[in-house]
Amino acid sequence: MISEPELTGGLDEPAPADMVSDGDPAPRPAAFGPGGRRLWAVGLGGALVASAAWAGGLYAYGPRHSGAPDMHGYVLHGSPCAGLTLKPLTDALKATDTQTVSPAVVHLGPALDQIRCTIETTSPIPLRGGTARYEVVVGIDLHKATDPAAEFEDQRNLDTADLIPVTTTESVPDLGDKAYFLTINAGSQQLKVLDGGAVFTITLNGYNYLATSVDGQQGDSTSETDLRAYQPALIATLRNVMKGQK
Repeated sequence: MISEPELTGGLDEPAPADMVSDGDPAPRPAAFGPGGRRLWAVGLGGALVASAAWAGGLYAYGPRHSGAPDMHGYVLHGSPCAGLTLKPLTDALKATDTQTVSPAVVHLGPALDQIRCTIETTSPIPLRGGTARYEVVVGIDLHKATDPAAEFEDQRNLDTADLIPVTTTESVPDLGDKAYFLTINAGSQQLKVLDGGAVFTITLNGYNYLATSVDGQQGDSTSETDLRAYQPALIATLRNVMKGQK
């Protein structure tokens, strides 16, 4: 930090007696401006103004380049599973029953705000009988102190819940800064979006419970369902989630 020069007297204060004697030559007129004001003080004032501007420039520069990401206006605004936020997906799933499995759980911290919620839906399977059951998990991480971009890219091929590689990863254009569809397995799709310091995740897990007959006895069999057909609905739903946190 640049400190101000130490001044020994006011701008119009006479010089100390031991600095001037009768034998000393008279001060040169160039050292004074109109009204007897010393020109060096004017120069000093300019230097101080320049120093203040430089320090102000450092102050303005610091916050913008401190490593904190641009949050794009995102703050947590309640549960992303509430209201009609997930309606594009539940409509696509033809859900006849929807219930909350896990209400919104929130963590608020100086560096990271997080929220998670889970719903479960069921719908009938036409012709084949039985029921399709789906689980929808929504997560939001707001990184307020450090940019999550490198971490997001590093995990693009990873199921972070189990730390195992996913089956496929597909880029999604025109959604946040970066977005990927992850096929975790035949019955699990995940859409992840990075937008500034915010990371949004929606995971869809689905299973079919089919009515079968074994030796005349009624029973159930379970099979995974192909969830790729619901990718457009997942995109529309996540757009709703992102909009709801602005």
